[in-house]
Amino acid sequence: MPNDERIANYMKARNSHAKTVASSIAVQLFALAVYFCIYALIAGGVFYSLSEKTGKVISIALAFAIAAGLCVVNLLTVIRSRSVYINRPDRIAMREGQEAVKAAYDMARPILIYRITYSLVLVGASGLVYIMLLVFMEDTSLAGMYGRIVCVLSLAAATLIAYPCIDRIGCYRALLGETHELVTDNRPNRAFYYIASFALPLSLCTWYVLRYYGPRTDIAWAILPFVALFTLAFTFLAGWTGRAGDNDE
Repeated sequence: MPNDERIANYMKARNSHAKTVASSIAVQLFALAVYFCIYALIAGGVFYSLSEKTGKVISIALAFAIAAGLCVVNLLTVIRSRSVYINRPDRIAMREGQEAVKAAYDMARPILIYRITYSLVLVGASGLVYIMLLVFMEDTSLAGMYGRIVCVLSLAAATLIAYPCIDRIGCYRALLGETHELVTDNRPNRAFYYIASFALPLSLCTWYVLRYYGPRTDIAWAILPFVALFTLAFTFLAGWTGRAGDNDE
């Protein structure tokens, strides 16, 4: 297969995978918006026929059911990334195809930067909406909840727009030799993605339950750095174990 065709096929596969990853991240954010919607409906008295205890149990059960589904989606996304790693061109193909990649990068870069900038403006606009809701709504508690929903949905939309663009710029730079390697194609880093595929939805769900339904809502935020530290620790352990196994061979 010609080197230019190998690079083109790799770029197509990587772009498709980047869109899948962006969709997976956006789904986590949409799920968080759903969590906030459920709480807002209960706090707003929509489910007035339910007792407070019953509403809380239903909300927590729905949150963990959604988190379990997201774990499966994330795991399938990580497994699919294997095909992108296999199709990565070697150094000879990348060196011989640099002229074509450079021309494509020069043509695509302004559009990619424009889309990234547009996504940042979208996130900034959601912050303004959040402030306006707090100013004009009488119930500040519900206003804050509605504002969080708007911000999370905007962040999800921005992720769908910006992540594939950022990934594509990084891919171009790696193929041109401007960066050392494609980090997401690095085999040891796959352990991080497998662990994060479970840690991200479960940590967001746990934070939500502790923050809005737990006895100590003021310390719920601690779950996020706690999970992040354990994720990094297990990733380091998995990478160290893999390197030790390679050395033994």
